[in-house]
Order: sequence, then C-alpha cells, then structure tokens
Amino acid sequence: MFDRVSGDAWDALYDERGPQLDNWKFIQRKLRVEELLANEKPGRLLDVGCGTGPMAPAFLQRGWEFHGLDIAPKMIEHARRRFASEPRAKFYVGKIEQAEFPPNHFDAVIAMGLLEYLNDAELAAAMKEMARVLKPGGVMIISVIQPRSLDSIMRKTLALPTRVLKPIYMKLRGKKFDLDSLVHRQFSVVALERLMADVGCVREDHAYYNLVPLPFPFDKLLPRLALAASRWAEPKQHDHFHWAATACMLKARKRN
Repeated sequence: MFDRVSGDAWDALYDERGPQLDNWKFIQRKLRVEELLANEKPGRLLDVGCGTGPMAPAFLQRGWEFHGLDIAPKMIEHARRRFASEPRAKFYVGKIEQAEFPPNHFDAVIAMGLLEYLNDAELAAAMKEMARVLKPGGVMIISVIQPRSLDSIMRKTLALPTRVLKPIYMKLRGKKFDLDSLVHRQFSVVALERLMADVGCVREDHAYYNLVPLPFPFDKLLPRLALAASRWAEPKQHDHFHWAATACMLKARKRN
C-alpha cells in the first residue's frame, strides 16, 4: 500500500502549515520525536521506516547526519529526489534486519509507526538489529499505538459497522488511501519498555501524542470540532491525560 501512495501525499501528512485532522497525529508524532532528541548531541541518525523522509529536514538543520530506511522503493525514490542536493541525507530500500549496517554505527535510531506492522518473528529481529547498530550510550526512540485509549476502545466496539460504512465515507471525503484499514498491532507502555530492555536499552523518557478527546466515530463526523479538541488536549499529554492519547513513544539509551 505504501508504494501506491504518492510521495507528495505522504509529505503532506507532515505539513505543519495548515494541519487538518488527517495529518494532525503525524505532525504531533514528529514534534514529540524532535523534543525527545532536542538535548542530544548531533551525530548519525537512522530512521527505520522513514517513508519519504519527513523527519529529515529538522534533524539536518540541527546538524545530524540522516539515514533513512524503508521497504517501499517508491517512497525511497521520492526521498532521494527530494534530498538530492543534501550529502548528509542517505536513503536505502530494505528491512532493518537485512540492511547490514555496521555494528555500533548510529548515535540514534528512531522507528515511528513501524512495530505495528511486524509479526512476532519480524518484531524480534527488528529490535535486535536496531540495538546492534546503535552505539553504546546511543538513543533509541520508538512509537506505538496504545491498546487502551478511548479512541481504540471505540474502534473495536464499532468494528463491524465501520467495515460496512467505510467505503461510503472514503468516497464522500475523496480520500485515496486509508491507513486505518491496515492491520495495526498495539503495545502498552510496559510491553514496549520490555521489548527495549530485552535488547539492552534502558527507558529514559516518554511522550504521549495524538490526544483524542472526541473519539471515533465522532472525529470522522465532526472533523473540525475533533481537531479543535485535540489542539486543546495536546499540551496536556502528560500521564494524567494519557487515556485520550492514541499513541505513545519511549526514549531508551543503550547500555555501555
């Protein structure tokens, strides 16, 4: 599916100039990653599942060397064209467990929206490889979808009518691709922390994002109101309001 999505359409999901409900969560995810890495000394960063490279501009501006990896060739083609004049941005096609980067090569490894698409074997291999290529003392940041958010509970409750009504909604909204239709694994904070600890990375910080006080299906029926509610809620993303967050990310540091 990701190869069928145009690069420009994917870039638009991270466009902060005029956020809509459809791209709000992507913008917030990007901002949370930038915040968690704000105090780290720039070095060599690997973005696993980088898509078209929307994370690259901010980190290149801060002095990082950016390496992006994705299994979708057309996404990588778009990224290479976009950053053709930037020698510090490099992009590769492939899976992380098959990429064969040198050990202890990166100062930071990030994986945004990756783990939810992997089966058990792929998950174990990806975690092991991300830790292997990370330098001792380096930082790993991973985002996942939460299983117990209000929005997630509502989606599970209304799964059957959603499947029936979704084609109608897609046609009316003129949407060309639907990320919600993909199978997503969900991880609790505890489960993600355990996965990172198993490969030698110790939790250091966390962030919740995409707070949705107006959950599915009301967010689809009242998108402007839902966006306004999310804008109000996002600054309150700390633990006391985490029930409204559809996703979270952990920052962990590899043991020396």
